[in-house]
Amino acid sequence: MVRFKVRWILFELVQDPIIDNDKKVIFPRTPAKLCDDDVNKCIHSAMTIDYGDFGQGMARSVYVKWFNSATKVGIARVPRDYTDMMLASLFFIKKVCDQPYSFRILHVSGTIIGVQKHAILRDRDIYLQEQEDAQKKGKKKTNRVFFRYRKLIIVV
Repeated sequence: MVRFKVRWILFELVQDPIIDNDKKVIFPRTPAKLCDDDVNKCIHSAMTIDYGDFGQGMARSVYVKWFNSATKVGIARVPRDYTDMMLASLFFIKKVCDQPYSFRILHVSGTIIGVQKHAILRDRDIYLQEQEDAQKKGKKKTNRVFFRYRKLIIVV
């Protein structure tokens, strides 16, 4: 029996800035009304455009396992042999469902557990940064949370 070897890609959709008629750069903060099927269709069409019939056949084995529309972070499964081609296709995607988005690759791993750990660490760092920013502004006094050597330390 032969194993199907895959790579797991942790990606983030980044909303591109828009240049206004007055040559002002606007960074829109519109909420994403996307689901994993929308992202999957976009990836499949990009691979077909970039690599033709071969890309269309390769895209059948690409699957978006999880996508969170609130954080715009997702996990995709790709065959190990075609990981570089998939990453190149993600680079050239500039629109997802007629909205200006581009992909940012956060992590590539051989197991889904490795990608999930990286996503958890990333979310923790973002949370701690937002908590620190809120404390600097004086909006809210909260407990500081430190993670050292995989132990949770709460400082009041």
